[in-house]
Amino acid sequence: MKKLFTILIFALSLTTAQAQMADGSTAPDWTLTDINGNTHNLYNMLDSGYVVYLDFSATWCPPCWSYHQSHAFRDLYNNYGPGTADNKVRVFMVEGDASTNSADLAGTGSNTQGDWI
Repeated sequence: MKKLFTILIFALSLTTAQAQMADGSTAPDWTLTDINGNTHNLYNMLDSGYVVYLDFSATWCPPCWSYHQSHAFRDLYNNYGPGTADNKVRVFMVEGDASTNSADLAGTGSNTQGDWI
């Protein structure tokens, strides 16, 4: 058993995960539907001159919640998003856990750090 565990650890150490794209590469196009039922398409927003920020988080994640509580993306959106003079920024929080429900997003579920909306 100890040998199997060692082999498993060694095999896992050979794999790599990349959380961002290589410099100079082109992001793939995507369309998403927000919690209000509105659809958004990346290439359409970019073609319209918007800068798009994506925040990948999970409602149960303490470091994600800590960053959310810093209000960095909210402030960016409020200063440069819709309804501002610049109106050049779009910010999306993408929930990384498929089992998250609307109660978790609202902070009233059993798998959440607080109100993400």
